[in-house]
Amino acid sequence: MAKAKKPMSQRMKLKLGREIQEQYDHGARWAVIAVDFDLSEYKVKQLAKLYRQDCDRRAHQNQLTLFD
Repeated sequence: MAKAKKPMSQRMKLKLGREIQEQYDHGARWAVIAVDFDLSEYKVKQLAKLYRQDCDRRAHQNQLTLFD
């Protein structure tokens, strides 16, 4: 019986998400990125989305501290 994969930490998800988003921003297709990272296309898109949401959250927090 195969061992289950260890769940990815939040930090690792954000790190991978950043790398994936950078590749996508430079013109790589989702399918190619998925092969590079040995993940499904769905998981690659999910990690990139998680990274973008974290960036938006941080930007919003920075705006709040700037204007408070």
